Amino acid sequence: MNHVFFSKDLNKVADLFDAAGIGKIISPQDAVALKIHFGEKGNNAYLKSERVKPIVKLIQALGGDSFWTDANTLYKGSRMDNAAHLQTAADHGYTLENSGAPVKISDGYFADTLSLDAKALIAISHFKGHELTGFGGAIKNISMGLASRAGKLDMHSDCEHCKAAPKCTKKQTLSSCWVASSNVVQQKMVEYAAAIIQPFKNKIAFITFICDVSEQCDCYPFNSEPIVPDIGILASFDPVALDQACVDLVNGTEGRIKGSDKFKTLYPTVDWEVQLRYAEEMGLGQRDYSLIKF
Repeated sequence: MNHVFFSKDLNKVADLFDAAGIGKIISPQDAVALKIHFGEKGNNAYLKSERVKPIVKLIQALGGDSFWTDANTLYKGSRMDNAAHLQTAADHGYTLENSGAPVKISDGYFADTLSLDAKALIAISHFKGHELTGFGGAIKNISMGLASRAGKLDMHSDCEHCKAAPKCTKKQTLSSCWVASSNVVQQKMVEYAAAIIQPFKNKIAFITFICDVSEQCDCYPFNSEPIVPDIGILASFDPVALDQACVDLVNGTEGRIKGSDKFKTLYPTVDWEVQLRYAEEMGLGQRDYSLIKF
């Protein structure tokens, strides 16, 4: 059973970082990638830079050199290419002056290397609902988030069961495809997450904010009203335990969306547990966890 550290105070990310022992993954002169979703233009639920800036200062104190990063989207929008993505990040407060670290847009993870050649990775996630996967947390942040555009297409595709596959050119043109079922997408997400985690070994950690919990992903150019009040921040070295803890905390909090399983209420046809069951089977972590509050 792995530890998940939890604070109700959204301003205590520095304390959470220390309590969880995240500093141990950072060595002097390490390039530390801070994986974050900058939010689509028009969306206001994304994580604000002032909430996460203390992480940069902590890494600097340890001798590391951090940068904010994300990979370009498959769909057409304000983050589909480097120039637009950088502009959106800046518009949302992620500049060197505002956030303490530069922004580097990755071409995405492909094969067995991370294109930005980071020595350590901290995935900083905004927990929210998602119409295809039930929720979006740490696993989705690193898998779909750090995948190349070709990887994103692969996760959303199911060529084996698609009648149009023999004549389809989407993989050549990197055109959007949304034919894969929820279960297929979730399983592929876990496989991509496993591939991304593997080269970092003991140099990866996860921090998740449960605030402004919208119904949909931050990829939309809008956001819903929060489904529950702000809950807090969590950190762990286990993304499976972390995502499970986030689900449990949201489901245990009274809010605008009713029911014991708020994600099932929002998306009745989606079994969000698929990603956690499969991630546990693949050895990414454990769904059982010990919640340490401070």
